[in-house]
Amino acid sequence: MLNIYGSLTGWTTKITSLLKDSDYKVYDSSNYDEAPADLAWIIGLEDGYDRLKISETLLEGSIFHELFKGCDDLEGVTVGKGLVIGCCSLIRPGTVIGNQVYVGAGSIIDINCTINDGVTIGDNVTVCENVSIPANTNIPSGTVVTM
Repeated sequence: MLNIYGSLTGWTTKITSLLKDSDYKVYDSSNYDEAPADLAWIIGLEDGYDRLKISETLLEGSIFHELFKGCDDLEGVTVGKGLVIGCCSLIRPGTVIGNQVYVGAGSIIDINCTINDGVTIGDNVTVCENVSIPANTNIPSGTVVTM
């Protein structure tokens, strides 16, 4: 069972669509303090800055769940807290991923990349080898990132 911070509509549905209904309960700013403290959290907000802010304020000290639905096993990849990876995404070895990062479905992150805190990568994005993405960047679906 997981705690999801967000709403029952919008961006949170991208997260909950990866789970069975019985695997989570959604909370927001009005009731997050009612969530079971022993369960891990996923923050289901689109904006990376907002995800980081919630993780460092309202949910400070909480455990954050890594939700992985990608193609590989993340061997050789360093990941931060609260990582969410959508279906069929591939992240190659040598990559370092910060806290509260979202990687959309079908995305590819090549070798030796740095994805800083709060980054949101849309669906079907390609991040080429050795790219560094600054904190709180939002990369739209279908983008090819080369530098």
